[in-house]
Amino acid sequence: MFTVPAPNAQTAAPKSRPPAKKTSAPSTAQLRQQVQEQEKQIAELQALLAAQAQIAATQDSTIVHLQQQLEILQRRQDELEQQMPSADLTKTLGERLARVEADSNRTPELPPDIVSAGDFPGSIRIPRSDAAVKFGGRVRFAAVVTLDALGTEDRFLTNSIPVEGSGGDFKGARTNFSARASRFNVDLRSPTPIGEMRAFLEGDFASGGIENSFRLRHAFAQYSSLLVGQTWSTFSDPSTNVLDLDFEGVSGENVIRQPLIRYSRVLRQDLRAAVAMETPQVSITGGEGVNLIPDLVARVKKESAEGRHLQAAVVFRQIRGEATAPVGAKGSVLGIGGSLSGVVSLPYTPKQDRFVFQLNGGFGTARYINDLNSLGGQDAVFDSTGHLEALPALGWYVDYEHQWANWDTFGFTNLRSAFIWSYVVVDNLDSQPGDAYDHTHRISANLVLTPANRLDIGLEYLYGTRTNKDGRFGHSSQVQLVMLLVY
Repeated sequence: MFTVPAPNAQTAAPKSRPPAKKTSAPSTAQLRQQVQEQEKQIAELQALLAAQAQIAATQDSTIVHLQQQLEILQRRQDELEQQMPSADLTKTLGERLARVEADSNRTPELPPDIVSAGDFPGSIRIPRSDAAVKFGGRVRFAAVVTLDALGTEDRFLTNSIPVEGSGGDFKGARTNFSARASRFNVDLRSPTPIGEMRAFLEGDFASGGIENSFRLRHAFAQYSSLLVGQTWSTFSDPSTNVLDLDFEGVSGENVIRQPLIRYSRVLRQDLRAAVAMETPQVSITGGEGVNLIPDLVARVKKESAEGRHLQAAVVFRQIRGEATAPVGAKGSVLGIGGSLSGVVSLPYTPKQDRFVFQLNGGFGTARYINDLNSLGGQDAVFDSTGHLEALPALGWYVDYEHQWANWDTFGFTNLRSAFIWSYVVVDNLDSQPGDAYDHTHRISANLVLTPANRLDIGLEYLYGTRTNKDGRFGHSSQVQLVMLLVY
């Protein structure tokens, strides 16, 4: 008989679950703390929302202000676009600025009203120094063919034209090659304990003495608006810079270099003034000048951005001298003169032509008229009794310059020309002899090509006449081929 074993009490009995853990309800203090924390979080959120709302309001106000400013700027832009020059005029202004820059490169010796030290265009820094230096100059070659009798052969000097029946050893037609008008300059600028200083030196080889000997053109020091040394006279206007190839220059122009002390002042952006004391070099017929009181000069110059300018100047002089005969006679007389010069651009011409003029005149101021200064003895005259009288003189010129072409392919090549008419006259005194200088005319026309940057090649024809006090007349002419390499 099989017997069934009795079940194990330990295995047979069902498994019992562990007793559930009894959780206690949160206390009142804990609930109060939780509520406080939630209230704090809600307050922080409310503050954050308020700050964001304030930022949004500020941004809205800023956007509105910016929109208003944008509308104002758009209206201003529309006004400016209406005032803007056309494309053709913009191109013309660019050409004019390029010409002004080229002119400034060709006349580097013009002193500014206020000097600046240190680096300046074209300069190099001197090692271990706070100064900068610029070297410049030009090579000038001229082939001059004189077609008629003339007292000079390398330039056209109207006062040397022989009149009919004057006799003398005047050469006829001949040819002259010359490079003696080539020049070299040094421009040095540096700061000093008292301010910025400039020193400028320039010379050429066109001295009137020994052939090809060195001649000083400029030598001046400049501190701020004060200039001391030799340079263009304050009575002159070298910035007119006519397109003339003759080394002598236009007969009626006022362009002279001499020692001086000058103070310049900028009155406003377009208006400048200067006063100066300049060397009292007097030239007298029938006697010898005595230089005592410096020439007193004042000028004012108005400029415009378009390259136009107008200058007026006045000079006061003491003309003092000792007569050759009668021996021991002395005399002194006041000299006074004025000058008016300017450049007028012609905006309605296709290539922006320009008109240049100058008028110089006075009593005892012949030194400041080119042709009379070259002749000498025209400031005043001693008569046979030893009486000194200042000579009235007048010189003027007009210059019309035309731009024929400007080939943009080469960037700088251009073709231009000038027609210049100059006149000089002296109001002769009764005591002067019949062969005294009375008046001259000078007419020139040229064609100048710039085939490369800094290089000019020009051909010029010159014709002039001279008439003496007694009415005798003479004429002469020249052809000049000139090459200028400016650096």
